[in-house]
This record gives sequence, structure tokens and C-alpha cells, in this order.
Amino acid sequence: MARKGRMATGAMMGTGPVRRGGRRKVEHRLGDVARQRIQEAHAHLAAGEAEPAATKFQRMANVAQEREMPRVAAHLGAHAALAHAMAGDREAFTASLDAAVAEAQKDGDKDRTSRLFGRFLDRLADTPFADDAATLKPTLRNQLGVTPKAPAADPSVNRSMRRHLPKRCANCGADVDEATIAFNDDGSVDCDRCGSLLTG
Repeated sequence: MARKGRMATGAMMGTGPVRRGGRRKVEHRLGDVARQRIQEAHAHLAAGEAEPAATKFQRMANVAQEREMPRVAAHLGAHAALAHAMAGDREAFTASLDAAVAEAQKDGDKDRTSRLFGRFLDRLADTPFADDAATLKPTLRNQLGVTPKAPAADPSVNRSMRRHLPKRCANCGADVDEATIAFNDDGSVDCDRCGSLLTG
């Protein structure tokens, strides 16, 4: 009896949910609750409510990491770092940024990484850590192997592509605003809410 008890306890202490036949496969998508939390985080950020925005962005970045979604985790982690910068929390800012960089390294898409952290540095200028942008740029370049550079808007090039955009992001459920989205150099578009690639 004691042996059976130990075996049961060992199973419950595993890293993932257990079902008959083995562990349940990690789902590479966000559920309804996660989607709602991302929308709430963006709403907090837009309202200047830095601390709750940072908390929710980081929590959702962790969820994306657990689901092995490095692109989304890097995007949300960068937003968490930005929110921590707005709040003036140096320690949390550094931790979130380091985590976002690590996820971007896993993703391996250097063009997208350049855009993500280019936008991040641009927005950092409006926070108490604005002076950090100049020193962070070469640091990020060395860590990621690419120079952070926000894309230049050129809607005339992409006008014919807009009608093929989906109405909502398949990953986080956010509405796609055709007036504000920016096309990547290869013609693809990233969701500005969760960072995943928009698909029709």
C-alpha cells in the first residue's frame, strides 16, 4: 500500500497534467482566459496603468512560454518590460526584458526580432528609463545578432494586401485594425496584440 501511495504522489508531482496513456500534449495556442487577460493588459497599458499591465503581460508571457510559443512569449515579455519601465521598476524591467530576449532567441526570426525590439526601444523613450535606450541597443544587437529597428510605415505598398487580412487574430482573438497594422518586408503581418503571425 505504501508503495502505491508513493507512486501516485510521484505522478501528481509531474510537470504536466496526467491522463491515462501518458501526459497531455502541450497546446500551442491561447485559451479564452489567456485571450481575455491579454486584452486587459493592453487596456491597462493604454490607460497608463503600468503595474497591472506589467503583471498581466508577464503572466501571459509565461503561459506562452509553457505552451512553447516563443514568438508570442517574446512579444508579451517585451510589453511586460515596457510596462515595468513605465512604473519605474528597474529589477522587474530587467527580468522581463531578459526573458523576452531569451524567447526571441528561441524563435530565431531575426527580421521579426529586429522589429519587435525596435518598437520596444522607441516606446521606451516615453518612460523613466528613456536614457537606457542608447545603451540597450548595442546590448540587444549582441544578444540577438540583429540591430533593433522599427519598420517604416509605407501603406501604399501594401494597400492591395489589406483586403486579404483576417478580421481577427486566430491566436488571441483581437480585432485586426486595417488602418493601423504594418506589413513586414515579406508581406506578412504580426498581430500587434499577441505577436503571432496573422493568418486568413
